[in-house]
Amino acid sequence: MDEQTIGANIRRTRQAAGLTVTALAARSQLTKSTLSKVEKGQISSPISTFMRIAEALSVPVADFFVEQPAAKPFVLTRKGDATVITRDGSRFGYAYEALALDMRNKLAEPFVLTICPGDPAGEFSHGGEEFIYMLSGRMEFTVGEHRMILRAGDSLYFDPTNKHTTKVLGKRPARFVCVFIGNRP
Repeated sequence: MDEQTIGANIRRTRQAAGLTVTALAARSQLTKSTLSKVEKGQISSPISTFMRIAEALSVPVADFFVEQPAAKPFVLTRKGDATVITRDGSRFGYAYEALALDMRNKLAEPFVLTICPGDPAGEFSHGGEEFIYMLSGRMEFTVGEHRMILRAGDSLYFDPTNKHTTKVLGKRPARFVCVFIGNRP
């Protein structure tokens, strides 16, 4: 899915909510210029930016990535069929493989993330909760002042309103399941 489609979905959702770009930018703590570029598909943003926008609009982040509504009460994503949302065009270069985009009205958004050696270290903060399960590679991960080294088989559940950072260690990509969980109703 390209940035223009994602941006158009965000704009459509904003307009349906009766908000101006200025109002949504303030609610999501983004600049008006950044939000405008996201809506026009001129920049590729990290998933945390999409989550901030979704939270400000009170919609699931998956609404921005759906091309057609789901017809079943489940979503099956076969190996190799995950939708890659961002990669080389994003600011961080991370690959986000969406595992359940077409499932509507869900509280959690699961992805497989791949961060390669040489990708810039990411620094994020957003609402909800977050869960990580390492599949391969090694990654330095900080939550607030706590620094951890994550390896295959390690898991981490944390409050992402705290500043958190990622950095690949070694020469192999870090690959992990990441589940973003929306705020409780």
